[in-house]
Amino acid sequence: MQRSRLRLGALCVIAATVLLTGCGSGDDSSTPDVPTVTPASASPAPAGAAASPAGTVVATPVGSRGLALSGDLVAVLDPAGTTVLRLRANDPTAAPQPVQTPALARLIGSGDGAFLGVGPGVVVEVAGDGTVTTTEVDTNDPTALARTANGDVLVGTADGRVLVLDTDLSPVREIDGFVRVDDITVAPDSADLSSEQVVVLDRAQSSVTPINLTDGDLGPALRAGNGATNSTVDHFGRVLVANTRDGEIIGFFGSPLVMRFRYPVPGGPYAVDYDDERNLMWVSTTANNEVVAYDLSGGEPAEMRRLQAVAQPDTIAVDDATGTVYVLSQRGGLQIIGNGE
Repeated sequence: MQRSRLRLGALCVIAATVLLTGCGSGDDSSTPDVPTVTPASASPAPAGAAASPAGTVVATPVGSRGLALSGDLVAVLDPAGTTVLRLRANDPTAAPQPVQTPALARLIGSGDGAFLGVGPGVVVEVAGDGTVTTTEVDTNDPTALARTANGDVLVGTADGRVLVLDTDLSPVREIDGFVRVDDITVAPDSADLSSEQVVVLDRAQSSVTPINLTDGDLGPALRAGNGATNSTVDHFGRVLVANTRDGEIIGFFGSPLVMRFRYPVPGGPYAVDYDDERNLMWVSTTANNEVVAYDLSGGEPAEMRRLQAVAQPDTIAVDDATGTVYVLSQRGGLQIIGNGE
């Protein structure tokens, strides 16, 4: 009965959703005139240090961000965004290897120990040996970064654009029609979808919208509660969204995209990632300094693990190969939770 009610609720939300359409760089549209909400942010954690976080905690500067994994390296950005601090996954307590870069706002892994970052006016490639290559890009306020299966790079901006760059980081097209672009997910090749699906999360609209990279068209936008903040995609192609303001995780799937579940998660769900090998969705809840793992095999989340986290756990990343969970504290400290801890 509960599963039926969840499906009915999803259909009702879809029916009430305002469908947004837009075009690529060929038209003159800019920020759309659509209903908006105040963009949500992480719920504040209790004052002071967290109590007994699970696993191992290594020191990172207060205000560090941009947690990313690549090969056997784990990287975070220092508070200024001008240093990529790289740690060995098999020896995280050793001194980090710093790489100086232009100021970066976002960082993702690109395989074999390499990382890709974006900052005001620049995309930065950090090779496994620490070599830095920079390329100019047309944005002063990047807010999201992703890479497609063929190596194209997608940059989201605070003024509502997605910049599509090819594998050489040359501009291909610009897709607008958003108020802002806060996160971008790209379905993997393993997804049960007819083609690669790219979905934009817009915090100002609290919505998710598929985009077509070939022609720049926007698909129907679906409301993701009243305060969506972060998203991830699993190997099935499900887009999992933290609706922080309403205290829930929302799952979307399909082409066209359809809401499949809304599940209550108390404590301010914020960071979210998926362990594709163990089929677990990991969520950080910042108001109570916890990380929680859910099994989605039954169609809706079922809690499997709940662990104490570092203070203000604003970022989470899971290593599919080992099951290790990395949680970055905005107040300083990288938590490393081994599989089974």
